[in-house]
Amino acid sequence: MDSIEKMYSVKEVSLILGWSPDTIRRFVDRGIIKPLVIPQAARRRRRYRSMRIPDSEVRRCIRFLKKD
Repeated sequence: MDSIEKMYSVKEVSLILGWSPDTIRRFVDRGIIKPLVIPQAARRRRRYRSMRIPDSEVRRCIRFLKKD
């Protein structure tokens, strides 16, 4: 992963790949897509994880889809 690589939100990746945001999150939970999880502040506890998905992961998913 390049240090200046473009990062996408879950919603942006879902639009690029044509899947729902829930499917993208499911793939993250299963380890199929590897995101960068943004750490939470110590004072604030959220129920959700803030994450960004690198361009290289999106491209890998596109290559995988084209195989079929």
